[in-house]
Amino acid sequence: MSQFLQLILVLALAQTPALDSASPRERSDAVESMAVLGNRDAVPLLGDAFKNEQSSEIRTSIVRALGRIRDQSAIPTLSEALLADFQLDVRLQAIDSLLRLYIPVADEQGFWNFITDVTRVFSEDEQLNVGPNVFVDESAKEVLVEALQNDFDWEVRVAAANALGSLNAADQLPALIEELDGPRHREDWEVQIAMIRTMGDIGSQDSGPALTRFIRDEDERVAREAILSVGRTGYRAAYPALSNLFRTGDDGDTRNLALESIGLLREPSAVELFESLLDSDEDSYRELSARGLARLDYDASSFVERFAEEGDAEVRLAQAFALVAFGNSMYLQELVDALDSRRDQIAEVYLFELGRYEGRLEELYPHLRIAGQDNGVFRWAHPESLIFAPNSWALSDELDRPNPVLTSSL
Repeated sequence: MSQFLQLILVLALAQTPALDSASPRERSDAVESMAVLGNRDAVPLLGDAFKNEQSSEIRTSIVRALGRIRDQSAIPTLSEALLADFQLDVRLQAIDSLLRLYIPVADEQGFWNFITDVTRVFSEDEQLNVGPNVFVDESAKEVLVEALQNDFDWEVRVAAANALGSLNAADQLPALIEELDGPRHREDWEVQIAMIRTMGDIGSQDSGPALTRFIRDEDERVAREAILSVGRTGYRAAYPALSNLFRTGDDGDTRNLALESIGLLREPSAVELFESLLDSDEDSYRELSARGLARLDYDASSFVERFAEEGDAEVRLAQAFALVAFGNSMYLQELVDALDSRRDQIAEVYLFELGRYEGRLEELYPHLRIAGQDNGVFRWAHPESLIFAPNSWALSDELDRPNPVLTSSL
């Protein structure tokens, strides 16, 4: 090699940012240059750099980079960051990066929190869920439970609980139930709500008894979350408690939530209650009763006349849902048209349920709403759910997910 080429190579190497540089800017640039999807070789280098890095900002960048690389070999470093780092932003970023290992997102997605200096992809308002047939490492779920149990900051515990829901961590329900029933989070209503919501997301009846105990919690915010979540689990043994709550509830919102939850149970003995409310003066009762009956193989032939006479748009939509579920496809267009109205969210829920539970999938294919098709992501049903089906329209797989039906959440 000529002396000139050697000089060029030396200069190039000298300008390459290094993880062990004395310059924070160079270390940060080095981390950024390694944060490339699939760059598995960089994981141990970043792990070593994390152990030695004094700057919390650069440690946060390292943790974020490991999430962008998306390789499970990063779990030990992310676990260390979550359980041992004293900086809040590093721990929050570790949870976000753990989720990125299993839920594909574009690098440009997410938002930056100027308070914690964390770039989060997964938010409580737009929670993403792991796709079907995605294996989630036990170690990833266990470290989230450990953070929920032991972290001293409520924000981390909330994020850990939400992450367990995103990962559909049904095998961690015993630990979640123990935490919910235990004394540690009694004063942390945000953490209680996050755990309750995660149990609803997972949708296992195993959490039904614990959730039922909380539907009359002294904290109204916790109680309301429990009311809806127990319905989402399909725990039918909660029906007597929910029906009693509906009849004796102190306020309209609680009664509405109880009625909505009863509808989600798909409890046959609730037919009499729903029928008694079809002529109620309360629009919400008529809507929720029609919705509940739609989920019970109910003979909705009488709804044709009710639909024609009904003046409330939300009630009419619920009646259309019941009619289609009964087999009257003429009213499917009512649901489709509502996708372009302010009632689009609940219309999406109805269409999702018709496909998942009522065997109407073939009729629904022409009405799928596709978004982000280029990266294999489509959004359908409720805005709280992003369904991932890379390289296919795998809706039939999605309808078999263990998660419960997504509700309108009054």
